[in-house]
Amino acid sequence: MNRHIVVGRTGAGKTLFCIRFARFLGLHELTWLVERTDGRKDRRRMSLLEAERWLSAPHAHTTRQLQSIQVEVPRGKSKPSFLLTDTTGLADGIHPDSSLRDAMAKTLEAMLTAQVILHVVDADALGRALAEGEHAAWSALDDQLVQLGLHRGAYLLLANKMDLPAARYGHQFLAHRYPKGKVIPISARQGTGFREVRDHVWRLA
Repeated sequence: MNRHIVVGRTGAGKTLFCIRFARFLGLHELTWLVERTDGRKDRRRMSLLEAERWLSAPHAHTTRQLQSIQVEVPRGKSKPSFLLTDTTGLADGIHPDSSLRDAMAKTLEAMLTAQVILHVVDADALGRALAEGEHAAWSALDDQLVQLGLHRGAYLLLANKMDLPAARYGHQFLAHRYPKGKVIPISARQGTGFREVRDHVWRLA
């Protein structure tokens, strides 16, 4: 089954996007396939509310393994399905926690074999950093993720948190910097932009 992998920095809103996008596609309950760094796999079933409460949190590195939901995208009489895979947030440098280093390595490994890459960016944080003139507002890590995605071809850059005031500046920066990429403004919290994401996923599924 094709894998659509959701990647990005810690705190970008990847897990909330997965949960809300699955709801947008019609799921009422989530069964996660969890792939641990030691190779073991298990399943975890929960309601959408439980998923948001336990898996999506403001503190860093809530997700520490690959966790996937099987979703369908109706296309006429057919319903192609794929795995929507949430991942550990990536960070610059070498993390002191060895388990997180392993989880990040697993994320990068999965990126290389995924059929589609959905790259979630905190556009509000980016916009605020740009407004404050921070030199590292957009780091080498961020750029490397984009370049890898563009090289693969099946890649969407999702400018998240568009419900927050500085996000429009972050979105403008991304659209200008990567004119050859597909940059979609979304709000995982409010569900805006999901229709456009679905339409592109529909073509890629």
